[in-house]
Amino acid sequence: MKQKIALIFICILLFSCSGKQEVSIPDTVFPIEKMVKVMLDIHLLEATLNSNTYSPDKAGAFKPSPTTDVLKENGISKKQWDESFYFYSQHPDLLVKIYEQLLNDLSTMQAEAVNKK
Repeated sequence: MKQKIALIFICILLFSCSGKQEVSIPDTVFPIEKMVKVMLDIHLLEATLNSNTYSPDKAGAFKPSPTTDVLKENGISKKQWDESFYFYSQHPDLLVKIYEQLLNDLSTMQAEAVNKK
């Protein structure tokens, strides 16, 4: 019985000492700041396309694809985007940081738009 308690205590001690390791972002993955910028552009274009301000009749045959258009505009290949997005989706703590910054940027843009009125 004492051995089981000692083993449990040692396991708890070992697990409690192990802290979160800092995740290193590979060179092939966009830094958080660039991901925020690109994702902001994508979300804004999607919002425009889904709102009443975009009229397909005015655009003719042109039907924009938010991700593809934003990637072209930023000089990013689909492979680079996919690799970066996959990396961040595998590291939720970093993805949360991206979305927190994204929401902050959107809030700032909204406040600026309201102040211009």
